[in-house]
Formats: sequence, structure tokens, C-alpha cells
Amino acid sequence: LLFLMKSLLLLLLFLSQLGSPYKILVYNSKFGHSNVNFYGNIADILVDAGHDVTSLIPELDPSLTNGTLKSKRILVPQTKEAKMAMEILYSAEVNWFIMDNLNPWQIFDATPYADQFVHQCKGVLDVTQLIKKLRKEKFDVMIAENFDMCGIGLVPLINPKSLINGAASVPLSFMTPEFGLPLAWSTNPGPTISDLDVNSFWSRMKNVYAELLGYKFWYTSRSLVQQLFRDRFGPDYPSLVEISSHAAYTIINSEPLLDYATPILSRVVYIGGLGARKPKKLSKDLSDIVSIRNETVLISFGSKVVASELPEAVKQSIAKTVANFPEVTFIWKYEQPEDEFSEKIRSTAPNLHLIKWIPQNDLLADDRLTAFVTHCGMGSTQELSLRGKPGLFIPIFGDQMRNAGMMERSGVGKVFDKLDLGNERKLTAAFRDLLENKKYLNNARRLAAMIAKKPFSAQELLIKTVEFAAEFGPSPALRPRSYDMNWIKYNNLDIIVSTLAISSFAVYFSVKCLLYLSRTCIFAKSKLD
Repeated sequence: LLFLMKSLLLLLLFLSQLGSPYKILVYNSKFGHSNVNFYGNIADILVDAGHDVTSLIPELDPSLTNGTLKSKRILVPQTKEAKMAMEILYSAEVNWFIMDNLNPWQIFDATPYADQFVHQCKGVLDVTQLIKKLRKEKFDVMIAENFDMCGIGLVPLINPKSLINGAASVPLSFMTPEFGLPLAWSTNPGPTISDLDVNSFWSRMKNVYAELLGYKFWYTSRSLVQQLFRDRFGPDYPSLVEISSHAAYTIINSEPLLDYATPILSRVVYIGGLGARKPKKLSKDLSDIVSIRNETVLISFGSKVVASELPEAVKQSIAKTVANFPEVTFIWKYEQPEDEFSEKIRSTAPNLHLIKWIPQNDLLADDRLTAFVTHCGMGSTQELSLRGKPGLFIPIFGDQMRNAGMMERSGVGKVFDKLDLGNERKLTAAFRDLLENKKYLNNARRLAAMIAKKPFSAQELLIKTVEFAAEFGPSPALRPRSYDMNWIKYNNLDIIVSTLAISSFAVYFSVKCLLYLSRTCIFAKSKLD
């Protein structure tokens, strides 16, 4: 009996240490695979950690999965206006593959990409009783991103104990004021820059130009979202920057061992790689394809670019390049594997397999895969770095340029200009370099090993950070004072200008005095003479 009582006491003590689960809301806007996978995996990891997690999912792109398999889900259907913006994006009006990312006219032709967030946010606010229902839940933590800013705007309405904001990408420059991070345009490449030479005047000027262009593009979307909330809830509704400033923590889908080193804050937590789930075994059909030859290369340009709709010259160039490597199997994510192009290349490039959908993460983890030709979306970038494979990086738009640049800087592959894809000679040379230069493979394996052996895993950091924020709320000590300063004060321009003005006046006064004394001496001397 005494033994049973002691055992029961120990059990009760153990259960008391577990504590009750925290209530967590994850805002997961469904607009891209990388984004959905990142926040979906966050939700599932927190469920596995024993917490009560709800995912609020605005369906900007209903064709995507929900990302989360284990959390409770609240879906907000795609609005008619958001659907129209999406249709424009996928029409010929916006061709991401040939768009010049530094051409302001072509950039602003892609404004439906930014406008869709505003349209969908209206849909979220229009759902009857949704906000009241979420507020009544009394969430301990709300996780919201600083890309689709609707989630940040909802924070005062839902009123969680703590906000954790973040990005499913690296901290992009238009997010830095919201995160409280300093701008580092002289050393940190913008999202559309893959090759910043810090010692080159023209390279840094190009980076500043690209950053200003990006600011203009995204400021419109952010200002419209902010105005939407102020129209609905009054002109005193807090700004998006003000809401973000009170976040307990900021989580970033970036790997410090891969990314550029930049100034950072204590409350910023790097959890790169969370979007990559544990790989599964390949299906028999795909496994058989990978086993045909000793080397296999995967080609994928992501979800936004429909490979089957690429210019015919580009598709033919890729097919001819593949045919130049008959000893290598190529698997290309191609949405229409039965179209006219597919029929044509069956005989000319028998080593090219066109597949509509590919379990990319699973295939990258397979030892039989040799290399990856990728657009360098953040999800693909993280998966590639975790699996230790070299790559050829062909960024298409957005932050893919920066991602590609940091991958090349890490020595795991080379960047290839998307506008040269129609050049078979250049593409063949790039493929040959990828397959024959073993330094890329060695560097990729070393990077993967370093990430695997970090002192703390991304999953551990996420769970501890969320639980700390849930228990204690935001700490004023972690909120940078820069939020309370304007740009002039933050950069000490008032002090610099005042000092220059005083110094200039002192120099001017000194010169005037010297001239006066000089004239006086000359005049006195002339009188004596």
C-alpha cells in the first residue's frame, strides 16, 4: 500500500510538471507552397508538443494544401476579387519567366500580386462573428507573418497575450522597419539581387535602387491593408508597424549558416528548415526512374511558374541540353506531360521524364539523386541545404534572386540567368559544371552536416520560444527603442547636420576674422609707411 501511495504521489508530481497546454493561433495565408508548408509545419510541431493549436487559413490559392495536418483549421474561402487578381497573375499579362525584376514598369504590372492580399483580407473581416469567436478563445500566442499583413492587422481585434511575428523567408528589406531591424543596404543584398559586390560603387547603387523599387511595390499593399482596418475600425487603429513593434519574438525561416550575416536583435529567432518535413520513401514508379542510371537530376521551377507554358524556345533548349547528357536521368516537374512538346521530345531526349507532380523533399533526400536545378524559392532552398545536394540556381522573381546568391556564396552551386535558358550552349556548360565539379557536392555535404549538428535544432527553438512567450508575454526589454524614433533621429541626421552647420559657421567666422586681421595689419603697415 505504501508503495502504491508513493507511486501515485510521483505520478501526480510528474503530471503537475507537464502543465496545461497553451492556446495558440497560427495565421497561415495560403498563397505559396513555401509559406503554407512553413506555417503549417509550425502548427503541427506545436500540436506534437502538447498545445492547443488553431490555424486561420485565408485561401488566396485554393489549389494549395492547408499545410497543417494536426491543428484545428478555420478556412476563409477565396474572395471573388482575390480570385480575379490570381487569374491575372497566371495569365499572359504577367510572365514571371521573362520579367525583368529591376524594370519598374514590369514590376508594377505585377501589382495584382500585392492587391490580392487586400482583397482577401476584406473577406476575412467580412466573415460574420469570426473575429468575436477568435477573441473569446483568449489565445496565449498568435503567430502571424509580415508578408500578408492582414494577420498583423487582426492582432488588436483578437487580443492574444503575445504576438510572434515573422517571415517564411529571410527578413526582406520592406519588413525590417516592422521587425525593428537596421537597414544594411551596403552589405545585405535585396530580394531581387543575387550578386552584391560590397566594394563596388555601382553594385551597391544597384542594390539601393532595387530596395527602393521593392519598397514602392510593397508599400502600396501595406498601406491599403492598414487603410482597410482604419476604415472599418476608426482612424486611431494602430499602424501595422506599431502592432509589430510589440511582438514578443520574431521567427525567421532563415539558416544562419547559409544566409548573409546582418545586424540582428535578441528577440529574432532563426528557425530555418522547419518547412521541410521528414522525408518519406519514394513510390515504386519514381524509384524505378531514379534507378535507371547512375546519376539523376531534378528540375523544378516552383509552383508559380507553369513549366508547360514556358516559351517554346526555352523548352526546346532544355530538352536539347538534356539530350547532351545521355548518361544522366533528368526528372522535370512539368504540368502537362501529355502535351505536344512532350510527344516531340520522347524520341529526341529519352532520358528526360516529365512528371506533373513530384514529392520534392522526398526525392532530394534520396541518395540516388545527384543534383537539383531549382528556382530557389525559400522552401526549395532550405530542403536542398538540409539534404546535402548541389544545385544550379535559376531564380525567377522575388526573393529567389537573393536566395540563389547566398547558395552560390556557400559554394553549393552556381547562379544561372533565367534569360539565358534559351541558349543551349550556355545551359549545357552550366549542367556540365554542375555534374563534373565535385566541389559543389563536397560543400553541400559539409553544409548539411553543419546544420544537422547545430547545438539547438530549429524545432527546439520554436517550441521553447512559443512557450516562453505564452507564459510571460512580451518583454519591454526586447523592444528596440528605434520604434519610437523617426528616420532622422535614428540615423543621427539632426546631430550630423547641426555639427556640420556649427563647424561650417566656425570655419566661416574664423576665415572672416583672419581676413579682417589681415586687412587691419596691412592697413596699419601702409599708414606707417
